[in-house]
Amino acid sequence: MKHLAGNKRVFILIFLASVLAVFGGVGYILASSPVTDNFTDTSKVASTENVTVDTVNGQVSLSLSVDFTCGEVWTDSRDSQEYTTVLIGSQCWMAENMNVGTRVNGNTEQGSSCASIDKYCYADSDANCITYGGLYQWDQAMCGSVMAGAQGICPTGWHIPSHDDWTTLERAVCESGTCATDFPFDTSTSGWLGTNEGTLLKTGGDSGFEGLLAGNRTPFGSFSNQGSYTNFWSSLQSGSSAWRRSLGSAEARVSRGTSGKADGYSVRCLKD
Repeated sequence: MKHLAGNKRVFILIFLASVLAVFGGVGYILASSPVTDNFTDTSKVASTENVTVDTVNGQVSLSLSVDFTCGEVWTDSRDSQEYTTVLIGSQCWMAENMNVGTRVNGNTEQGSSCASIDKYCYADSDANCITYGGLYQWDQAMCGSVMAGAQGICPTGWHIPSHDDWTTLERAVCESGTCATDFPFDTSTSGWLGTNEGTLLKTGGDSGFEGLLAGNRTPFGSFSNQGSYTNFWSSLQSGSSAWRRSLGSAEARVSRGTSGKADGYSVRCLKD
């Protein structure tokens, strides 16, 4: 695009914003397509919605956001991987485990960068990642961040659920009538909690969460428990460990506790 005079630049931004409003309002899905121009006078921008101003490089970007309704399939723009989604209570969850990155063998330590994501596939088999998703050490899942609610390896607009996010989910599927007591917002309660929430969250459960019993990668580089247990990372650390949630084939309840960050667990993403 040629560099134009200020008024023409503003016209282009307003036109694109109008296109977004018209098509977004009737449910069309528009792919992310940043449009850039070189000026720093933000007073020329009529609205800052979907507008990012880089004052260092003198660049304004207008991003055409994807019109998305929870329950639809989400496509990860990084690798075109598709994930089903489900609305549970007020939260929009992916109903599949994350499967992003390049497979490394179980006897290899993963990195902690989002620029090059490593994943384990159970028994070092690519087919297991297709079915169950990848397994990630906590530092890799978080992409080196230590902030609860970090995006981590999740796509833009999603994040690694916090300890409280998991508790909110548990309460949303709880039917005991004592949900606040069963699932407290604290970091002192651990173990198998609730009544039948694990059953509701596992594959085939009424919640739609579809928690596959994916197993885990141990800190020693081996794999175990596929078909028996699954563990999901939270984004809340606890010293050299981090909080997680677990489901088991023989358990109707949900377990909460901490595990060493070197374990390889599943990751579910939650919409921002």
